[in-house]
Amino acid sequence: MHSVKPVVRIHSIEPPLIEKEVPFKAKWSIAGIDLTEQQTMQVTFLTDDARLLLCDGATDETPAEHTVTIQPGAKLEKETVLFVKLRKGLRNEDSRDGTPAPLTLHARARGGDDLLAISPGYDIEVANLAKRTKTKIFT
Repeated sequence: MHSVKPVVRIHSIEPPLIEKEVPFKAKWSIAGIDLTEQQTMQVTFLTDDARLLLCDGATDETPAEHTVTIQPGAKLEKETVLFVKLRKGLRNEDSRDGTPAPLTLHARARGGDDLLAISPGYDIEVANLAKRTKTKIFT
């Protein structure tokens, strides 16, 4: 495994309040700051809410994944269209009063089987989604 790591980041989400099944734009970048050679990576977008699937706006595939090739010292800036949808079989996940629920997005970069980088979380809100209940284990 390489001792050098790329840096992946989500910079912005437009609009900042997203809706289920409605596409939104994610601006992100990946930088090969410490790379010593050209590298091809898969950048995957993930959410921390297990009720939702994060899908690629162009292909409807989940997870939303892009392959990029980056040169040593280079930085690529990209824009990706994504959308969220409820997992099949879930019911009663809409908020009663239309309030939004928080959601954190991450981007993960892999090179082959190696995990190379995970972005810091980017917080957004999903319109008309019930807030997650606190998980209580062994209480």
